[in-house]
Amino acid sequence: MKLRIHGFLHDLPPGPTSFPHFSYAMGKQLHENPLGTLMKYYEEYGPAFTLRFLGQEMVFLIGPEANQKILVTDYRDFSWEQGLLAELIPFIGYGLLTTDDDEHDRARKLLAPAFYPARIRSYGQRMVARAVEASQELEAGDLFELHGWTRRLALKIAGDVLLGMDTPKDRAQFFAEHFEKGLGYYDGYFWQTLLMRGPGSHQSRMKRHVEKLDEVIAEEIDTRRAWPEGGEAVLDLLCHAEADGERFTKREIRDHLFTLLFAGHDTTAATVAWLFTLICRHPDVYDRLQREIDEELEGREPGADDFFDGLPYLDMVLKETLRLYPPAWFGPRFARKEFSIYGYRIPANTHVTYCSWVTHRLPQLFPDPEAFNPERFSEKRYRALESGAYVPFGRGPRTCIGMRFGELEAKIVTAVLMQRFKLELFPGQQFPARTVPTISPRYGVQVRLRRR
Repeated sequence: MKLRIHGFLHDLPPGPTSFPHFSYAMGKQLHENPLGTLMKYYEEYGPAFTLRFLGQEMVFLIGPEANQKILVTDYRDFSWEQGLLAELIPFIGYGLLTTDDDEHDRARKLLAPAFYPARIRSYGQRMVARAVEASQELEAGDLFELHGWTRRLALKIAGDVLLGMDTPKDRAQFFAEHFEKGLGYYDGYFWQTLLMRGPGSHQSRMKRHVEKLDEVIAEEIDTRRAWPEGGEAVLDLLCHAEADGERFTKREIRDHLFTLLFAGHDTTAATVAWLFTLICRHPDVYDRLQREIDEELEGREPGADDFFDGLPYLDMVLKETLRLYPPAWFGPRFARKEFSIYGYRIPANTHVTYCSWVTHRLPQLFPDPEAFNPERFSEKRYRALESGAYVPFGRGPRTCIGMRFGELEAKIVTAVLMQRFKLELFPGQQFPARTVPTISPRYGVQVRLRRR
């Protein structure tokens, strides 16, 4: 594929469309069956191929070598802020997902104490309390939609742990309502209306919700900064965080909070939903996991330490779920420099992306890749994986800062539900994937609760 950049012709990897054309059929296939379509292109074109959509080319790079190059060895040569992730800025602002270089490094340094192991453990106790409270509202015999239920629970946990907004409840509910409605722009409308701006557009409605959220956050920041240090919420830490004599501005606090909320609650909800779709269709896995939870917890309410120091099979089940449905299923970047990979010379100023979703299903890395097999993640087999083969939360210096937070939350919600109920999938469901804002079941997951 010839592409003229700065007056010179460059060769991009081949793909199903050629510059400057756009294939409606390709766009429809990517929307309806993204995994199957990307796997087909990988099989046809190999580990590097070019797609044209949204008025530009994007080079997909598949496999551990690409993951290592983009995420680890040459990560500074690839911009997040200039890539497709920039479309998140109107909602989340300039947080860890949408900044580069010194700005990102400074923010990560200031944020890091909020995600130290001791802090994560303290958050875990509040996660348990919220999960138990939510599960007690359910009754045996109920038929309910698991993904939506978990999403609401995760947002409550985020409001408590990240914002410290457990009370007053009307304020927390106001925030949750407008956050979900604002996020809805990226859930169903995003690809179709990405280029639409102005009054009456979906983006303008999203921005109205953001304005209401900004009012709440601004007041909360003023209040927390007037308090002495020592609050337990992430917001409290951010308001008083200092490194090398520097502190966050008010706008930076807002943007980092929104980024954490965006990346956190939807990811947890999707992961829990996918986990139950998998174990419910594999009774041997379900029964083994149920035995582990019953034997290790002995009917008591779990503590955070249970998930750090025990429940190894739950950890394996979670990792295998994340292999099949990675939250960071693709990672769009903007190449700042020309680079070579897989026999191609990719010019600077090219949109590129790695794709964990496809990499995780390559048979040379994971034999029988479509099979759900938690044993892949026994300690010995996990340590033997090739570097870059498994990247559900990215890898390297920009690995998701909230990875441990999200994994702990998903484990807690799973264990609390399984302590009280036997979950069964309502028959006849299909589970196609929705890929924006995160990879989740497009039509939800209907489950029936049975008394244990």
